[in-house]
Amino acid sequence: MIPHGGPDRAALEIGSTVLFQVGLKHTYGYGRVVGNELSARIEDKYTDRDFVICEVRTRNLSVSVNVEHELFPFESETFDLVLCCEVLEHMDIDPMFMLAELNRITKVGGQIIVTTPNCCSARNFWKIANGYRPHFFMQYERSRSPYRHNIEHDVHSVSTLLRSAGFNPTSVETQDVFEAPLQQGLDLLWKMKLPTEHRGDGIFAIAEKVSGVADRWPAGLYV
Repeated sequence: MIPHGGPDRAALEIGSTVLFQVGLKHTYGYGRVVGNELSARIEDKYTDRDFVICEVRTRNLSVSVNVEHELFPFESETFDLVLCCEVLEHMDIDPMFMLAELNRITKVGGQIIVTTPNCCSARNFWKIANGYRPHFFMQYERSRSPYRHNIEHDVHSVSTLLRSAGFNPTSVETQDVFEAPLQQGLDLLWKMKLPTEHRGDGIFAIAEKVSGVADRWPAGLYV
């Protein structure tokens, strides 16, 4: 799913998953890898740091940017690849702000990979049919932390966001990755003659930058 890089290619990983950053450099060959991890510490705004995973030492640049409020400290068309995994569902007020900024710092022809839970999975359909809320991770935290899912998407909303941000989706699919497939949900969909495609619990989208932002406020997702 992740395109291979090269010593002159750069990748940005949103969410700062260290394993992904090490993989982007040592497995996929990107010469420059940057991670973004939101932190309240001013010391974390722009740092170089070492990671050691499975005895592999990697030195990467790390930044701390609030992706719904702040601009990235990079020039336009810096990155060949942006990895945005399990971030979109945490957006609180304005996902297009982040995607518009990612458009700015991604090269034309560069790619973005987005993963997010699928609110229209077969399991969630089964929950609704049986009178239960379908959400995957919208429970309140005892610690009162705001870290939770604020919205869970379907393939249509993910595709709309990407196209609106100037990215052309080349692949949008779903797979069951969080839990095992629920056959009862699929059977009920078949019985009711409803679509059974895109019913996995995780959405995986690959898109290519083809233009600037096409629609800052896509209808149906913004009011």
